[in-house]
Amino acid sequence: MSIRTRALVFSTFFGSCLAIGLLLASMTTNHWVRAYPRRGNSTEAKGDVNFGLFYGNQNLNPGFGVRTYPVDVYSFIRTEHGDTSFWLWLLTTLGTGFGLLACAVAAIAAVLKSASAAKKNGTMVLLLAANVSAAGAQVVAFLAWLVQFYQYLIHNVLIAEHQQQHWYSTGLAYLGYSFYLVVISTIVILINITILLYAKRREHRDRHRMEPLSKDKNTAAIMLY
Repeated sequence: MSIRTRALVFSTFFGSCLAIGLLLASMTTNHWVRAYPRRGNSTEAKGDVNFGLFYGNQNLNPGFGVRTYPVDVYSFIRTEHGDTSFWLWLLTTLGTGFGLLACAVAAIAAVLKSASAAKKNGTMVLLLAANVSAAGAQVVAFLAWLVQFYQYLIHNVLIAEHQQQHWYSTGLAYLGYSFYLVVISTIVILINITILLYAKRREHRDRHRMEPLSKDKNTAAIMLY
């Protein structure tokens, strides 16, 4: 494998590391959904709700001070939206987690492949498979969350107790930046895949260029002998 091809392969290491950072940030920040609930017809009663994959908080101000309520997103999803919503949440969580693992494997494989002088296809296959798996898992994650959001969360991000106090969030919820980090990470991995396919094509082309030369040298050696 030529130095230029190795450089192309190694560049995907940085893409994988960037994707890992984006996915870690998305999983550890509580901004997958953001909402600004209201209470009845009051102009003073306002709220600010942030949901992550695991935790969130509801900051509600009925007009005489903000009250903060921590939210266990897992429990909220099961209690307020039922089993279908729970499975969508689980798909999002597992997709993001598996995407993170696949990106880590891709980063290691990129280093091994770029550092090796051997013409073995095994590492390249592993590298491509890891990147494709990472992209697929992340696509599943953000599609599941889109369905979750538009089917359930856009209509309600409040617990039953607050709804009984005439708080509402219908049409007042938005996708947060934590969600978009997964989308950006997926784009980064797709760029990685494009680079790897080009590098593989280049390696295949270089190999075919070298084969005729090798045959000519062997023929010349036989004739001299």
